[in-house]
This record gives sequence, structure tokens and C-alpha cells, in this order.
Amino acid sequence: MLVADNALPIVYARAAEERRVPMAELVAIITDFLDRFGVKSLLGADFAGIIQAGAGDDKFSRLLEACGHAGDPEGFLKRLLDLLGRADGTARIVINGIELPPMLLVAVLEVALPGNRFVSIMSTDQLEKLTNVTVPEADRASMQQVIDTYPVRLSMHTIRQMRVSGQVAYQYLPFVQELEGVGHTNTWIGQFHQGLLEQMYRNRVIFLLNMSCPVYCRFCFRKHKESRAEANPSVDDVKRAVAHVADSPTIKEIVITGGDPFMDRANMACAIDGLMEIDHVQTLRLATRSIAYYPHLFLAHDGELIAYLKRKNDQLQARGKRMEVATHFIHPDEISPQSLTIITELVDSGIAVYVQTPFLNNCNDQGPELVRLFSLLRGAGAELHYIYIPCSPIHGNSVYWSPIAKGLAVGRYLRAHLSDRAIPRICTATPIGKMDWHTSGWAVEPVADNPNFIWIRSPYTPDYFARFAPLANELSNIRVNPEGTIDIQYMAQIGDTSLFLGSRPPKPAGAAALRPEPVDAVLPLIRGREGIAPSIVATGSRTLSRVHLTRVEIDAHYSAADLDYIRADDRITDVVVVSASDVVAALRPIRD
Repeated sequence: MLVADNALPIVYARAAEERRVPMAELVAIITDFLDRFGVKSLLGADFAGIIQAGAGDDKFSRLLEACGHAGDPEGFLKRLLDLLGRADGTARIVINGIELPPMLLVAVLEVALPGNRFVSIMSTDQLEKLTNVTVPEADRASMQQVIDTYPVRLSMHTIRQMRVSGQVAYQYLPFVQELEGVGHTNTWIGQFHQGLLEQMYRNRVIFLLNMSCPVYCRFCFRKHKESRAEANPSVDDVKRAVAHVADSPTIKEIVITGGDPFMDRANMACAIDGLMEIDHVQTLRLATRSIAYYPHLFLAHDGELIAYLKRKNDQLQARGKRMEVATHFIHPDEISPQSLTIITELVDSGIAVYVQTPFLNNCNDQGPELVRLFSLLRGAGAELHYIYIPCSPIHGNSVYWSPIAKGLAVGRYLRAHLSDRAIPRICTATPIGKMDWHTSGWAVEPVADNPNFIWIRSPYTPDYFARFAPLANELSNIRVNPEGTIDIQYMAQIGDTSLFLGSRPPKPAGAAALRPEPVDAVLPLIRGREGIAPSIVATGSRTLSRVHLTRVEIDAHYSAADLDYIRADDRITDVVVVSASDVVAALRPIRD
């Protein structure tokens, strides 16, 4: 598309600053974005229906026409820059009734508001100018107190996302309710703590290699300044922690975290190189949220950090070990082409990437946003690990809290609308360790003398902790239940009293133990049920069964009509191929 070689103004409202952006550069970035990423899975069905298929030029022309600027890219861009100059995340960007996807808008802001640095916010004035938000006069003193109490740091990538998505801004912008005193200073115990090393489980430990992050999530359980300001460990400290692991043969996994551990490459290299030489260490799990909020960390210098991880993973694999990268994503507006690229490149090189998701009230607590989020992440190759309900009960976090019942209801929504291969486990991070809801534990009853706490059944026993952390059995907020495991007090609202399940009824005296069946007796039963499952809705085919909203089973000897059925329903994401005989031998190529 030929455009005039002139610059267009964008005026940032709160900073009272004008920047001129070359029109040709704006057109190029939009055209390239639509060419590479203008698909339904990334931008949504409605927008994809507007731009349709084809090259980026063709898609941009259709977008201009829909926005009332057919053949007039300059008029469209002037209108867009005007809206972006005033954007503060409180409203979507809409032109002529067309809502523009945040991912596309962030791409435009990469030209109009460039940069990859991160910035520590020290004052309310600085916050307003950098983020375009307006702090009411009545809140300015309180906001300054928040900034002084809980550090605020933002990356330019996050600032661009915040300006076009309130759901991203909600996670990182300080707010005056953070001054509320309800909650804890710390939500974890740390059964063993020596310098940078923490241990809550017998078979794995945490290495805290760096105490700061490029961006500070407001709901972080390490949000207090004493955590942020704690001195970073030295390489010698890392060597001492490695030596402790070498002397502890029960430790199989190490979670390397912080802060963001990738911000201290010397400590990172020391930890990885030392731990890979320990025979009983099996897995290194590197935890970072920078994939979401500071992808430049991984992509800078031609992806040098990704190349480093690939080299280290090769060395680990040569020793029979594995590397994993853990990250957080909370809302689909956080998804960027950069983050998807990082995930896919790591996974393609043999480094598993798994995602954990805090459950935030009024952000990702309805279900549809998580369906979209997990679908996008799974498409990039990520594994979905945990949803944490509720968000950590730390000081100043109450706006993010939601009842346990709400989190469990969203879990049921995901079960109905997602492939079971894309559903994280629903868990609560109790002070003594994680509990998966209604598998390893449940809500027992309210705490009698404190309506803000509930008793949660955990899978842990006093004997379990006695082996490496006997202090845990002396805590005042635990009790040993009749089954011999530990109940722990947890700060949360249940939301539905029917979820208090009490203790498990004792086994009747003299009850017969289950008798294991021999393999020869079980195999015929299994084989007799092999083949296609009964369909829950009519598909009009004996070789195609609809077993879920998102999943079908298809016989290896399928028909063309079966593929037409699958092709016609966008909700179908998973196809299970079955056969009465060996499925690989029976399968013919499926080219569609």
C-alpha cells in the first residue's frame, strides 16, 4: 500500500507530550501484523471476519473500509493515534463500531511509544505521566503512600499493554486499597530457610537467586518492601546452596526463582552448572514472569538468552536431566506475539514451559477469558499447570480475593468448554504446601473463633515434615485430623457452605479390603470396551462420536463426511482417533 511519507502526531494526554510518528512506519507495522497474526485464533472471530484472509495489504484495506476510512489510511491513523494518545486502559479502542484487538494496538504502540526498558515509579506524578492514568486529587496522598510502601516497577511492554487493556492495568497499577491492613505479611512458612534456599517439600527446594523483578505484580506474595529490598545472594551463596542439595539425596527438583532469576546471569549460571553435576538432581525448573511482561529479556541480542537455555538444556539432557521453564499468564490481553514466540521456541528445543495462573477477582474469574487464555497458550506448546484459588491473602490484596466457591465454579466451566488436555489443576497454596481441590484435600469447616479463616484438609502428615522440617509440626494454626493428616487454617471465604465437607467418615469396623483383580481377568474387560465411545449428540455417522463440546472420537476408517462435521464446528479442538485393532496400523493419512 503506497502512503505519503509524512509524520503524524500522537499527543500523550497526561504527559502533555507530542510525538510524531512516520505514517509509512505505522502502515508497515499494521500491514505486517495483519499478514502474520491476522487470524481468528489470535484476534477473535468478529475481527477476523472483518479482515478476512489474504495478504496484509488486503486485510488492512478491509479494515479501513469497515472503520469508515476506505482508501484513507491517513484519516484512519490520525483517528487511531488520537484515541491511543488518550488511552488509559479504562475503555476499549473502537472506530466506527469496530473494536480493535489489544494485540494489534500494542503493535502500533511499539512504534508510537517505543522502548524496551523498565522503570521504577517513585511518585504519583511520574505514574500519571508514564501510564496516562489520572489519580483523583483526593487520592494523591494515599497513592504516594502506596508507592512508598510497596515498590512499583513497569516495563515499556507492560505500559503499552496497560494503555489498551484494563485487565492488564489491573494487575500492575498501584491502588489506594493496598493500604488496607487485612491479610498477611507472608503467606508461606518455608520449612527450611537458609539464605537463598527454601524448602517446603521433601523432594524439592527453591533457590531465590534474585530479589527484584522487571515488573511488580500488585498481588505478589513477596510484595513487601523487605522482600524487594533484600540483598541479592552472591555466587558464593549459590555454591553453598548447591552443596546443601548435593548432601541431600532426597532432593530431586530445584525451582530457581526470585524475584526474576534471569536478571542475575552470574547466579543463574552458577546454579545450573553446579546442580547439573549432582547425580540425584533430576529437574531444574526456572521460574519467570518476564515471558509475559518483559519479553525483551529473552529476545534481546538476537535471542541470546534463549540460545543460552538451549545450550544448558542440551548439557542437562546429556546427563539424563531436564529443564523446565515456569511462567504466569492471567488474562488473554497479556498474550503477545513475542510471548508466544518465546514459548514455542523453548518447547521446540525440548524445554517444557508450564503456566500457573493466579485467580483474580474481576479479572479472570468468569471462565471465558480463561478458556481463551489457555487455548492460546496450549497452541504455543505450553502446559497448563495450576490455577491458584483464591489469590494470596497478602496485605493490600483484598480487591483480588474471591470466594473458594467461585474458583471451583470456574473450574467446572473450564471442564465443560476446554479440552481436558488444557485444564490446569485447581489448587490452593496453603502455608504448609499446595492442596488440589477435592483430590488431595477439601474445606473441612470454618475456624470457630475467626470467620475470616477456614480449615483445609491437606495431604501432608506430621511424619512427612518430621523428616526434614520438624518445626512445621509445632505451628499453632494446624491440627492433626483423625485420618492422620494435617488440617491447616487458611484465610479465605468459602462462598458456599455446602463445600464444607467435614472429616471423611471412618471405615466401618471389619470392612473387607478391596481385592486386586489379576491382569488376565481385567484385560478382556478393557479390550471389550475398545473402540469408539457412545456419542452424546447425533453426528449422523457410526465412525464419529461427539463426546464433549471440544472433543470428538473418530474411527480410523472415517468418512469424508466425518471430516466435514469437524471442519464445520470451530469449538472442536481435539480429535481422538480410535480403532478396534491397532490404531497406528489401521490409520490412513488424514491430510485435512
